[in-house]
Amino acid sequence: IVVALSAITINLWTYLSLTNQPIVQVRATLGLFASALFVVMAGSPLSTIKTVLSSKNSGSILTPLAFAQVVNTALWSVYGLAIKDKFVYGPNMTGLGFGLVQLLLKLAFPSK
Repeated sequence: IVVALSAITINLWTYLSLTNQPIVQVRATLGLFASALFVVMAGSPLSTIKTVLSSKNSGSILTPLAFAQVVNTALWSVYGLAIKDKFVYGPNMTGLGFGLVQLLLKLAFPSK
Protein backbone atom coordinates (compact mmCIF):
# COMPACT_ATOMS: atom_id res chain seq x y z
CA ILE A 1 0.00 0.00 0.00
CA VAL A 2 2.85 2.40 0.84
CA VAL A 3 4.40 1.89 -2.59
CA ALA A 4 1.05 2.43 -4.32
CA LEU A 5 0.33 5.62 -2.39
CA SER A 6 3.86 6.87 -3.05
CA ALA A 7 3.38 6.22 -6.76
CA ILE A 8 0.06 8.06 -6.74
CA THR A 9 1.68 11.02 -4.99
CA ILE A 10 4.56 11.17 -7.46
CA ASN A 11 2.18 10.86 -10.42
CA LEU A 12 -0.07 13.60 -9.04
CA TRP A 13 2.91 15.87 -8.44
CA THR A 14 4.27 15.21 -11.93
CA TYR A 15 0.89 15.76 -13.58
CA LEU A 16 0.34 19.05 -11.78
CA SER A 17 3.86 20.22 -12.62
CA LEU A 18 3.69 19.31 -16.32
CA THR A 19 0.26 20.83 -16.94
CA ASN A 20 1.50 24.30 -16.03
CA GLN A 21 -1.00 24.69 -13.21
CA PRO A 22 -0.56 27.82 -11.10
CA ILE A 23 1.63 27.11 -8.06
CA VAL A 24 -1.28 27.98 -5.76
CA GLN A 25 -3.38 25.26 -7.40
CA VAL A 26 -0.54 22.73 -7.17
CA ARG A 27 -0.04 23.46 -3.48
CA ALA A 28 -3.76 23.25 -2.73
CA THR A 29 -4.18 19.95 -4.57
CA LEU A 30 -1.13 18.33 -2.99
CA GLY A 31 -2.09 19.73 0.41
CA LEU A 32 -5.57 18.22 0.22
CA PHE A 33 -4.19 14.88 -0.96
CA ALA A 34 -1.57 14.76 1.82
CA SER A 35 -4.13 15.83 4.42
CA ALA A 36 -6.54 13.09 3.35
CA LEU A 37 -3.78 10.47 3.55
CA PHE A 38 -2.78 11.66 7.01
CA VAL A 39 -6.34 11.55 8.34
CA VAL A 40 -6.71 7.96 7.10
CA MET A 41 -3.36 7.03 8.68
CA ALA A 42 -4.14 8.74 12.00
CA GLY A 43 -7.56 7.11 12.20
CA SER A 44 -6.42 3.60 11.33
CA PRO A 45 -5.81 2.53 14.95
CA LEU A 46 -9.51 3.16 15.56
CA SER A 47 -10.30 0.21 13.30
CA THR A 48 -10.40 -1.86 16.50
CA ILE A 49 -13.05 0.32 18.14
CA LYS A 50 -15.83 -2.23 17.49
CA THR A 51 -13.76 -4.96 19.17
CA VAL A 52 -12.96 -2.71 22.12
CA LEU A 53 -16.60 -1.75 22.66
CA SER A 54 -17.98 -5.28 22.28
CA SER A 55 -15.35 -6.95 24.47
CA LYS A 56 -14.91 -4.01 26.88
CA ASN A 57 -11.18 -4.66 26.59
CA SER A 58 -8.78 -2.12 25.10
CA GLY A 59 -5.89 -4.56 24.73
CA SER A 60 -5.88 -4.03 20.96
CA ILE A 61 -4.99 -0.32 21.39
CA LEU A 62 -1.30 0.34 21.95
CA THR A 63 -0.96 2.95 24.71
CA PRO A 64 2.52 4.22 23.72
CA LEU A 65 1.37 4.69 20.11
CA ALA A 66 -1.80 6.54 21.15
CA PHE A 67 0.17 8.75 23.56
CA ALA A 68 2.79 9.50 20.89
CA GLN A 69 0.02 10.37 18.43
CA VAL A 70 -1.55 12.81 20.88
CA VAL A 71 1.75 14.54 21.66
CA ASN A 72 2.87 14.65 18.01
CA THR A 73 -0.39 15.95 16.59
CA ALA A 74 -0.80 18.48 19.41
CA LEU A 75 2.63 19.96 18.66
CA TRP A 76 2.01 20.03 14.90
CA SER A 77 -1.42 21.62 15.49
CA VAL A 78 0.12 24.42 17.53
CA TYR A 79 2.76 24.96 14.85
CA GLY A 80 0.14 24.96 12.08
CA LEU A 81 -1.95 27.52 13.95
CA ALA A 82 1.15 29.66 14.54
CA ILE A 83 1.97 29.77 10.82
CA LYS A 84 -1.73 29.84 9.83
CA ASP A 85 -1.45 26.82 7.53
CA LYS A 86 -4.69 24.86 7.27
CA PHE A 87 -2.90 21.92 5.65
CA VAL A 88 -0.81 21.55 8.82
CA TYR A 89 -3.30 22.25 11.61
CA GLY A 90 -6.39 20.75 9.95
CA PRO A 91 -5.36 17.11 9.67
CA ASN A 92 -3.30 17.27 12.86
CA MET A 93 -6.25 18.50 14.91
CA THR A 94 -8.26 15.61 13.47
CA GLY A 95 -5.42 13.22 14.38
CA LEU A 96 -5.34 14.73 17.87
CA GLY A 97 -9.04 13.94 18.25
CA PHE A 98 -8.47 10.36 17.08
CA GLY A 99 -5.59 9.94 19.55
CA LEU A 100 -7.67 11.31 22.41
CA VAL A 101 -10.47 8.87 21.56
CA GLN A 102 -7.94 6.01 21.78
CA LEU A 103 -6.70 7.19 25.18
CA LEU A 104 -10.28 7.63 26.44
CA LEU A 105 -11.06 4.07 25.33
CA LYS A 106 -7.97 2.86 27.24
CA LEU A 107 -9.28 4.60 30.37
CA ALA A 108 -12.88 3.45 29.94
CA PHE A 109 -12.04 -0.16 29.08
CA PRO A 110 -8.74 -1.20 30.69
CA SER A 111 -6.81 -4.08 29.16
CA LYS A 112 -7.58 -7.44 30.73
